[in-house]
Amino acid sequence: METFLERSGTVTDEQALLARARSLDPNALAELHERYYRMLYFYVLGRVGERAVAEDVTAEAFIRLLEAFHRGRGPERHLAAWLFQTADHLVADHHRARYRHPEVPLEEEWGSLREGESRDVVMQERVREALNHLTPDQRAVILMRFWMDLPLARIAQELGKSVGAVKLLQHRALAALAKRLGDLRGSKE
Repeated sequence: METFLERSGTVTDEQALLARARSLDPNALAELHERYYRMLYFYVLGRVGERAVAEDVTAEAFIRLLEAFHRGRGPERHLAAWLFQTADHLVADHHRARYRHPEVPLEEEWGSLREGESRDVVMQERVREALNHLTPDQRAVILMRFWMDLPLARIAQELGKSVGAVKLLQHRALAALAKRLGDLRGSKE
């Protein structure tokens, strides 16, 4: 079974594929979807925590990419960075809509959980909340590195940054998460 890195090819291959996709070549568009869907889906899933929502947001990101290509816009380089940024905006829209119009009262949802499950839900929500306070680049690095288990070199390639810049983003993001989670733990006790 080939790995994600083997499927993705080189940066030159990526640029050629992107150029073909920008000209609305159906085969190139299908290949871009094949290459990036899983990575983007798992990134979004890490942000929203619900499979159906992650599927919808990921699909919407690709729809926006296609619409941008139809208008003669969209990324000319660094497709993954463009997709992650678009997904970040869509996730933020989702969270805002959910905040404004909650589907289930929190007491009802938590009341049906066993004690151990409710602690896990609370911790997941705290981590998700802490991730939302990172910059989009920091959040992308953390989710790609620890959720998707991508190597630093691949993350740098996808975000159009140097490995050193990715390491710095990771360091700052981890420090911010530790502080935020420590603040949340202190305020909840």
